[in-house]
Amino acid sequence: MRSEMRKLIYLPTPRWTLAFVGAAVTIAAIVVAITGPGEDNLAPTFGLTVPTWIASVVIGVWVAGMEYGQKTMSRTLNRNPDRIRLFADKIAVGLIAVTVMTAVATIVGTLLFGLASTGHDLTVPASEVLRVGFAGLAINLAVVIISMSLALLTRSMAGGIAVAFGFFFVIDSLLTEIPKVGKYMFSPVANVVSSRISGPGYESGGEIALGLAVMLTVAWVAAFALAAGARFVRSDA
Repeated sequence: MRSEMRKLIYLPTPRWTLAFVGAAVTIAAIVVAITGPGEDNLAPTFGLTVPTWIASVVIGVWVAGMEYGQKTMSRTLNRNPDRIRLFADKIAVGLIAVTVMTAVATIVGTLLFGLASTGHDLTVPASEVLRVGFAGLAINLAVVIISMSLALLTRSMAGGIAVAFGFFFVIDSLLTEIPKVGKYMFSPVANVVSSRISGPGYESGGEIALGLAVMLTVAWVAAFALAAGARFVRSDA
């Protein structure tokens, strides 16, 4: 666990990812200051939810795929031969990173959006940004595990990024179009959870109850994690 945390703290990818999120929040606040927040909840969505979601994909793939990208997985396993422990440590580090990143972005967004909307007819209430941030965190925790799992399944940093974004943007979107079962795919159930936490104005139009949506979200995450864990434990490197 300690070595994984050192990678998170000292290597550049997490810092650049956090910088990307900070830049997105700042740009959204500048737009709000110039044009006002509008009535479509665009500032919290595009300044907070979307960038932290993208960052969660990157962090998840990086946590698991970095050693494959640098061809150092064998060296890592020589130092940490307990594959199950290493797998659990990577999940823990990914969850910690995404939690801290989303929390910092939410706090900064709450302050900047509130200040930026001062003087406009509409404002961005702190309570709304906090709810959106908490909703984003709930989904980001799922996204980081799925992304990490895809990197382990592909055993590649670049492949993990491509497959992860391909899954979320293409495959999952296509699966949601399947009659009767599409509403049970990851994105629809995750959107139900997120929209219920975010509150009024963020309705997703989901067709299932919140309790079922939570259980299905957990089931999707567990399915990916179990598949990746099984492959990682049984693979040669």
